[in-house]
Amino acid sequence: MSGDQVAELYRRHAPALQRRCASIVGSSDEARDLVQETFARFLAAKAQDHVSPFAVLYRIATNASIDRLRRRKTAREDELDAEAHVGDLGSEPRRVDNARDLAFLTKGLSEEELTVAVLHHLDGYTQEGIAASLELSRRTVGKILVRFEEHVKKRAARTGFAAQSRASDG
Repeated sequence: MSGDQVAELYRRHAPALQRRCASIVGSSDEARDLVQETFARFLAAKAQDHVSPFAVLYRIATNASIDRLRRRKTAREDELDAEAHVGDLGSEPRRVDNARDLAFLTKGLSEEELTVAVLHHLDGYTQEGIAASLELSRRTVGKILVRFEEHVKKRAARTGFAAQSRASDG
């Protein structure tokens, strides 16, 4: 890929990627760093010609942002670990209120599972849209979403997070 092609991809997609990263990590400064990291990973990956560059960049940006959240060692994460003890049966379950909670609940999932789940649950993509963007079958996307939801429910039950249904979001 030539320097001009990379520059054009950057001009065209960096703003959307930065919004994506900022929505996950909660910081526009960190999001700018993550966009740079995204393009570095993209160039190192040498994506295949038949794959949409935006789909690849979007997936890399999403995963880099989630990875950044996971690496953060903040007092909030320490608090989450402390509250995860099962002996606190008398307390009210906690809600998933922010991206750090989401990172905690999704710990242990594969990159593919996280990408599919984020595209579906946070960005509103349909299963068909995810399948087309990531070059998977719609059936595979459905199976990944079921695995994701089972994992999160089990982790939430063990750690005291309140279950939230999509119906209650409306």
